[in-house]
Amino acid sequence: MKKYAFLIIALLLGTFLRLYQLGAVPNGLTWDEAAIGYNAYSLLKTGRDEHGALLPLVFKSFGDYKPGAYIYLTVPSVAVFGLTEFAVRFPSALAGILAIWGIYLFITQLFLTHGWRRELGSFAALALAISPWHIHFSHGAWEVNVFSTVLIFGLYFFLRFLQGRSTLYPALLLACLSLVLYQAAKLLTPLVFLLFISLYWKEFWPRFKPYWSTKKIWLVIPFFLFGAWVFLGSFFGSAGNRLNRLSIFNYRPDLSYENQDIDGKGSLLTPLFHNQPRLSWSLIASRYLYHFSPEVLFFEGNRVSLRAHLPGLGMLNPLEFIWLALGLVWLAKAVSPHTHDTPDRTTLIIIGLLLIAPLPASLTLEEFSTVRDLFMAFPLAMVSGIGLYYLKSKFKFWSLPPLVVYGLLTFYSFDLYFNHSQTAFASEFNYGYKQVVQIIKDNPSSKVIFTDVYGQPYIYYVFYTAYDPATYQQEKNFVSGGLDVGLVSHVGKVEFHQFGSSELGLFKDTLFIGTEGNINNQYDISGPNVSLFKQIETPDHHILFRVIKTKP
Repeated sequence: MKKYAFLIIALLLGTFLRLYQLGAVPNGLTWDEAAIGYNAYSLLKTGRDEHGALLPLVFKSFGDYKPGAYIYLTVPSVAVFGLTEFAVRFPSALAGILAIWGIYLFITQLFLTHGWRRELGSFAALALAISPWHIHFSHGAWEVNVFSTVLIFGLYFFLRFLQGRSTLYPALLLACLSLVLYQAAKLLTPLVFLLFISLYWKEFWPRFKPYWSTKKIWLVIPFFLFGAWVFLGSFFGSAGNRLNRLSIFNYRPDLSYENQDIDGKGSLLTPLFHNQPRLSWSLIASRYLYHFSPEVLFFEGNRVSLRAHLPGLGMLNPLEFIWLALGLVWLAKAVSPHTHDTPDRTTLIIIGLLLIAPLPASLTLEEFSTVRDLFMAFPLAMVSGIGLYYLKSKFKFWSLPPLVVYGLLTFYSFDLYFNHSQTAFASEFNYGYKQVVQIIKDNPSSKVIFTDVYGQPYIYYVFYTAYDPATYQQEKNFVSGGLDVGLVSHVGKVEFHQFGSSELGLFKDTLFIGTEGNINNQYDISGPNVSLFKQIETPDHHILFRVIKTKP
């Protein structure tokens, strides 16, 4: 039991951190989280999504198309816990807990011939268990979090196959599942499996050849056909709109300004060096390298999206650079030249995963994404876990002071996350919609006019009222707005559009929900036509919504 002590601590601590205040932190729901929850509720009640499609594999949401595996995983959660924030986030939290077990299994399998592999795996599991990056993404309905867990288990079973300890089918099944969990999987999953195949080619080919036999080929072909179908669906038809819209290769700026000198009189630059391909590859390189910058990893996190990291912190604990440095030193040294599984190959596996993980995020228009490269948290945790083991085994007593400081910084990170981050998260996670919908439920009226200035308010209304999916499907109020957007003009008696203060006196028994721009400070809230006035504010007292109800 003693040899599993660190693993048990990692699992208990990781479980607590991922389930504690799961429905309340962050203190709001993103549009995607609300859509996931309502579509799962719609499937539970009718077997169809919000648009009436019968058991789809790809879901249309706001005019976008996303893989549907996470929505199906949310169905039993909604059935048990109801249509709540906790239910929507529970599959991700559970995946985050399983990931701790998965990284332990992976490391122990990778270092199979070494007697201390369990201790090494336990330290890697502990590093992932307290990773601020991984905890934050386990606290939201992020498909990428479930995908990352499925992928690490897929690689674990693939390692077992390469070592002659398992059939190929579990790895194939998990690889195919990863493809329908997240868009970036269509690049990342093949790349990481190719990494293993290239490094374990001598083991792979003899064990793979029997699967081409007449008896086994019919069991393998369906997996490859499924993968091909998923890939084709990503590039063609409506489901490929998101890929086309986000790809860096579809960015076509005007390059004519590069062909003018400072006076605008002539060309100093030649197309040989200043052209669209050069621009695309320079953007990719800058995005890729930025993932490894200290600014991102230890200090500011994601400057593009505040919702994608802990406010004021990077992706990792600030002191973790010590374990990363020690882990890299340990990986670079020969561990045991007498073992069949050479340290060079285990090192290449971990470093290869670290280098491959940011590639999908680097090929998008967004400057930087800690969402699309979440799988990077796994090889980083492996290196950190190895560094912790190295510190403990080599420095013994002298390892205590940095570990104490590390513990204090970890406690600071979690105090910041659970207690102080809600001000920053309020606007990022659309705080206020739940409170507004509660006002609608508590104050019946003949009509509700709801501002759409923040985008897609309808999904919060149907989510927090548990609006009957069958009725919603029959109304068919969704209006497509192009490749990646759309709107719903009304749901029942609730209309979603802009309005001004001058319109407040035109409708009786009407609930108006707007911003300061819709209901300005000059409007007389104590006037004879007003029966209710309320304001919804962020924790730092920034006004999000103003609510006025007119008298009958």
